[in-house]
Amino acid sequence: EQYTRNMVTGASTAHAAIILIDARKGVLEQTLRHTYIAHLLGVRHIIVAINKMDLVEYSQTVFENIRQSLLAAVMDLDIPDLRFIPMSALAGDMVVERGQGGETALSWYSGETLLQMLETVAVADEGNSLPARFPVQLVVRPGAGTDFRGYAGRLASGVLAVGDEVIALPSGRTTT
Repeated sequence: EQYTRNMVTGASTAHAAIILIDARKGVLEQTLRHTYIAHLLGVRHIIVAINKMDLVEYSQTVFENIRQSLLAAVMDLDIPDLRFIPMSALAGDMVVERGQGGETALSWYSGETLLQMLETVAVADEGNSLPARFPVQLVVRPGAGTDFRGYAGRLASGVLAVGDEVIALPSGRTTT
């Protein structure tokens, strides 16, 4: 529970989340809490890494039971991209490569490794499809006697191009 605040801070700007489950313990209250929070904060890609598979003899049944348990608990959330992966971080199975035990012990799993999943999460265009949002961090006035006012900040979402009409809020003033 002490990590929930850190998780919220991280998830608030994340495109993807990894929910880590201990294969010996299964879905816990904290697992559900983190999954719900990630979804509420708009994380569209959630990877559920079921770790410590080596401690449950790489059991496909254990993996499927945990997978089904979490799917049943979050079925109403409508998470657009929810993926599951069995792994053993200690042995290196399914983290970057299939691993030493992965070729034989996880032969029942034909999916991607964790790194491959992270590399294939499509996040590049998501921010561009949203309306343009430019939180102003600094108003620039170069000198006395000029009416020029520039705005500095970071484009949070959307796309702006030369010639686009921009509305400054809350004043409602427009410019191009």
